[in-house]
Amino acid sequence: MTPVHSVFILVGAFGALAQGCSLPKNIRGSWYSREPADTVTVIDDTNMSGRGRCVELFVVSKANYTVVFRKNDGCYHCVRFYVRTLNILEKVERMRPSVENVCVGIRNHQELITLFKENHEPKNCRSSLEGVWQFSYQNRYRFTGECNNQEALVASCQVPGTQFLIENQKFNITYRQCEGMSNTFDGVVEYSCLGDWYVGRNHFFAAVNTKESRKDEKYRCFLRNREDDLYIGASITAECNVLKSVEESPERYKLYPVKSEVVDPGCTFPSNFTGNWINTANVDAKVVINATHIVERVYPDVGRWLETVYVCRERRGTRFMLARLGTYGCQKDFVCFEFVPRHHNIIRFRKGTNLIVDQFHTVCSWTQFVNNQDWRYDLLIAEQPVPVRCPVAGKFNFSQIGDAPFETRILGGVTETPRPNIYCKENISDFSVCDIDQKEILVDERYCLSVDYAGRPCIGYWKENLKSYLITYDELDAFTKFRCWVYQRADLNRILMSMAIGPFCALNQDWKSYNYTEGAAVALDMREYEREHDQCPMYFDDAINRVLVFVLAEPVIEY
Repeated sequence: MTPVHSVFILVGAFGALAQGCSLPKNIRGSWYSREPADTVTVIDDTNMSGRGRCVELFVVSKANYTVVFRKNDGCYHCVRFYVRTLNILEKVERMRPSVENVCVGIRNHQELITLFKENHEPKNCRSSLEGVWQFSYQNRYRFTGECNNQEALVASCQVPGTQFLIENQKFNITYRQCEGMSNTFDGVVEYSCLGDWYVGRNHFFAAVNTKESRKDEKYRCFLRNREDDLYIGASITAECNVLKSVEESPERYKLYPVKSEVVDPGCTFPSNFTGNWINTANVDAKVVINATHIVERVYPDVGRWLETVYVCRERRGTRFMLARLGTYGCQKDFVCFEFVPRHHNIIRFRKGTNLIVDQFHTVCSWTQFVNNQDWRYDLLIAEQPVPVRCPVAGKFNFSQIGDAPFETRILGGVTETPRPNIYCKENISDFSVCDIDQKEILVDERYCLSVDYAGRPCIGYWKENLKSYLITYDELDAFTKFRCWVYQRADLNRILMSMAIGPFCALNQDWKSYNYTEGAAVALDMREYEREHDQCPMYFDDAINRVLVFVLAEPVIEY
């Protein structure tokens, strides 16, 4: 704030102040505020009612102005305006009998006064509030406890393509009385949005009650925290400065997302799709699939979740047109999924563009999918996978390079070496798949003629873009339970493998990738070293000859 103070030191001469100034257009108009009594402030190009004539203007930004006003009685007012929206101003001010240091006393922590434009222009509500929620609420000034009625709803839904713009500028709050709580409200309040703004993590938005004529009752402020947006704080007066946090707000809403539409299914998914899955393309979202619906729930933070529901509408071949019911339950749209038949514990798919029309030939046109020269399928991995035979088996001595190389760990204590007080004539790095069913990979960076304490079950493999891919599962992996590998046979007894950072392999990852630039954690160069009595023969499957079919309630169809 030093630049602001230095400017007003320079304008101490009355001759400079007498020249006047022109106020910005975005702060002009008639404004209502409570400070503390009901006040109407009129600002024109040079004057502010109750403050006098503008004598100096300092522009910090197009949303931050500091103005010095001089009244006829010789007093000076320094007013700092914050333009929140076209309809909302906030201000702090200070008055002194002389112009010297008139603005020095203004501090950022001073309480802001909110001004609402009387001739307001409604704004689109989408950035402020969009969705349909059932809610419970508290009002510390009217009743104790929390009112939770299943018919209480907040509804703010956009209508795409509507010719009536006003439909997208309003939202409704439907209050219902709670049994045993006489002071709870029953009725519908319609608000028109006045815009929104952010202060740190806090998301503020303002609205005006369209059915209320009393100025002190029609304007309201709301507060959402971007880290937990299922709670909303609201003012019960025309003031935003009472909203210090959602928890301390005069009125507080707890939101429960609901779907506003019901869509009847028109097709079914393959029967072996049913179950619980992990979507590696969406922050490891949890996915539940039944015969006609897909429910995807993503957890952006601890305690929060966002849910999207897909309903099967039409299917032709490998393409499925699904109705998508959005995260917050407003209008539905349509999207096309192309599924590759399930193989082991993996479903590969790709997703098209969301469209508002429900015509299969439009939604599922091949042009709606990503049409880059290089692309890959996304993965659904079974949440509780069943081990399958690994495509690579045998005993291998390996060397490794990468950002996160393997380190042998023994559970149950902190020691300098994996096996203290045990003499080993020779330590090697061992990669073994020697169990009877060849379903588990054992990796020991310091192998001492013994078997590792735990392994990584193979849960699926396939070939795509001329690369062989493998997914393994490790419950003890601190970063992710699932890991993707790219593998390739380089010689008769030599195999090269690259392990990804997470549960999917990047498009540019191959068998020699070893660092984060290609999405890899480590690369292994493995050479067979089976001994006479190991009974661990080498095996390799590059997954090239896999016949995949959909398993349906009807006869099985091959593609």
